[in-house]
Amino acid sequence: MRSVLSRRPRGRRFLPVVVAAGTATVLSVVTGCSVDTGGGSGSSSQGKGEEITVTAFAGEWGALFKKSFVDPFEKDTGIKVNLVYGADAGWLTKLRAAGGKDAPFDVVALTPGSLHQAVGGDLLQPLSTADLSHWKQLDPVLTRQSTLGGSSYGVPLTTGSNGLVYRTDKIKQAPEDWNDIFDKKYCGHVALPPLTYNAGLEFFSALVSEGGGKLSDPAAVDKAFDKLAQLKGCVSAYPADAGSVSTVLQNGDAWIVPFWDGRAFAMEKEGQPIGFTYPASGAVGALTSYYVPKGTAHSKAAYTFLDYLSSAQHQKPFAEGTFYGGGNDSIDYSPAFKKKVKYGEAVYQKFTWVDYTTATPRLNQWQQRWNQIFK
Repeated sequence: MRSVLSRRPRGRRFLPVVVAAGTATVLSVVTGCSVDTGGGSGSSSQGKGEEITVTAFAGEWGALFKKSFVDPFEKDTGIKVNLVYGADAGWLTKLRAAGGKDAPFDVVALTPGSLHQAVGGDLLQPLSTADLSHWKQLDPVLTRQSTLGGSSYGVPLTTGSNGLVYRTDKIKQAPEDWNDIFDKKYCGHVALPPLTYNAGLEFFSALVSEGGGKLSDPAAVDKAFDKLAQLKGCVSAYPADAGSVSTVLQNGDAWIVPFWDGRAFAMEKEGQPIGFTYPASGAVGALTSYYVPKGTAHSKAAYTFLDYLSSAQHQKPFAEGTFYGGGNDSIDYSPAFKKKVKYGEAVYQKFTWVDYTTATPRLNQWQQRWNQIFK
């Protein structure tokens, strides 16, 4: 029996993520003193009895996050970490409910789309980067993705490439570029994430950027929607989260989908017939960074945790385990990782990066246009 996800919905609508109505003024840091982070080298008694709440994506990602960062942090500092597993849409909802007071988390993971909404809602603290001992080792291309209104907000953990994931037992000749997904031989076997899911908006951005187009150019956006319409009648699944993407590929409901390199390589490692193509015309960047919400009562401990999060020592096992490039440029990866994964400043500079300043306020409208094509 085919998965429910593979059935082409009639009249189906993907509810857009609620976006901020405008961009709030970015506030400067309100503290006049520096934060003693301890540089990740404190003794086991330094934070005894203190607790912080940190978010992590659910599943194997979260398990590896705990092993790579949380366990050594608790051992070295004596600070207990309460992990909240889930996804950034849910965390953003809780931050909004708190309204910048009595924050539900002390350190929170967000992808760029959620970041822009959080900053627009005045829910995050700008970073005091001078109080992060590894800040200068972090990739400047990645830190710029979390810089809004001249203020740095996020510590980049890992970045991936959105390209084409495909079934190697169904597609014998690997696709080479984005346009290959429109090949009629794949019609009926294409999975297409909606624009309200990061993977879908990243793919749409790749279509817009063809020929030098920008999301801020209505003509380029119209051209991308015209291109997208060529897939009408050819899409077999509309996965709106990572688990659904994996499911439709595993079940054979789809043979090809715009998705991330790390996820593809993890599936391949599990023995699944999965391959990944870095598009010849350029991949789209996908980034996870960590932030300090407004209203935390544990800023000092939060900065200490961010130092662990940003260190090459702790990022290396996490990056290699997830097959994503770490935010710290000084990591010496294993030969196997270097051979398989494209990473580093030179790679990130060539990425298409989603222009969320433009996309966020238009996302509802664009998703409605998407719905009209694939109704």
